[in-house]
Amino acid sequence: MVDSVDFPFGGAHSAHVSLLMQGLRKSAGIGFLVIPYGRKREALSAAKKKYGHFESIPYFFVRDSKEIKKGFRFLDNFIAVIKTAALIYKRKKQKKLDAVILGGIVDIIRDLPIIISCTLFRIPIYFWLVEKASLNEDYRGIPGYFNYKSQQLSEKILPKISSGVIVISESLKKHYLRYLPESKILISPILVSEESYKSVSRQSFETVKEKIKKSLEGKRLLVYSGSFGEKDGIFYLIDAFAEVVKKYPDTVFVMTGKSYDEVLMDRITSAIKNHELDDKIRLVGFVNSDELLCYNTMADLLFVCRSNSPYANHGFPWKLGEYCMTGKPIIATRVSDIETYFTDNETLFIVEPNSPKAIEEKVDSIFSNYDKALEVGKKSRETAIKCFGNIEKAKEIIEFVERNNPVKK
Repeated sequence: MVDSVDFPFGGAHSAHVSLLMQGLRKSAGIGFLVIPYGRKREALSAAKKKYGHFESIPYFFVRDSKEIKKGFRFLDNFIAVIKTAALIYKRKKQKKLDAVILGGIVDIIRDLPIIISCTLFRIPIYFWLVEKASLNEDYRGIPGYFNYKSQQLSEKILPKISSGVIVISESLKKHYLRYLPESKILISPILVSEESYKSVSRQSFETVKEKIKKSLEGKRLLVYSGSFGEKDGIFYLIDAFAEVVKKYPDTVFVMTGKSYDEVLMDRITSAIKNHELDDKIRLVGFVNSDELLCYNTMADLLFVCRSNSPYANHGFPWKLGEYCMTGKPIIATRVSDIETYFTDNETLFIVEPNSPKAIEEKVDSIFSNYDKALEVGKKSRETAIKCFGNIEKAKEIIEFVERNNPVKK
């Protein structure tokens, strides 16, 4: 598995790479995580070695852990990709490699050395594609334009040179059916595990929990976590909360994470000020795994309210699985494949996208009968375990890879 994630406990994508690797290891005892350019985090932040095991996952950081100046990052990342390609060849020669799954936002230009290495040495390569990146609304300036064109090119060429693609949604599958037969496309949605947080320090967790409890004493807690991208419907959430707080003044809305787009973050803070919600909406930024778990498990209500955009409809919210495992009520918008797995008011609370009014009314409905909402939250958890369990999904991926392995045919 090749993916440039911060490991462990990076963002949502990093968590799902970990879940997939755990599933591969537990279901078949296979899988090796190679990280071309990512950072060691939390439990591994002080580790001097670039390789080792974490929660049974063997990993290797290709790039040295160091801060790279902004103007040199692409070159540094590309060098790391070249080293990854060499590592792939070395493991193939040692007969330690059967196939490569290249994940993340795969880019045909940046990842070309890996693709060439796999092609030259007849190593089956599968792409794990979680979004249609050319539809991203967040591209800015000249670098954004080149990223956009590169993604357009990637989406056309990658399927033609792959042994198969693993996609996150039905819409992505439909896109790649233009280039591949159905047998070479596998839908593998988000992943969950009942053991997701077993490595979290209980002592640290309890300390953080007590601290957050004091700051929220007597308050209802609403939580959103994410990248604050245009697809995430942040402004609809803020507009909805402005109405919610009028009826439920004891409510606090905590938003974790942030966008690297400073212009967008300025718009968000301005929207909060315009609604006079500075004391009600807390932008806490990036938090560690202890804090994130505390906010999620202490929340009275969690939000995954993506906008009704082509980009959002080709993806699927990673955070939904994480939220489901809390057993708390969740409001999600009717985008992508949400209703393939969930039913409104039975296993999830689903609202129309791009509608602050719909969100506001659903919050009111939940708070009006919170005991019933908690029952729905429990069913969200049960549904997630049934539909997205990482061990079963890893088995499906193994079968898919073996079925489409051209070397073994």
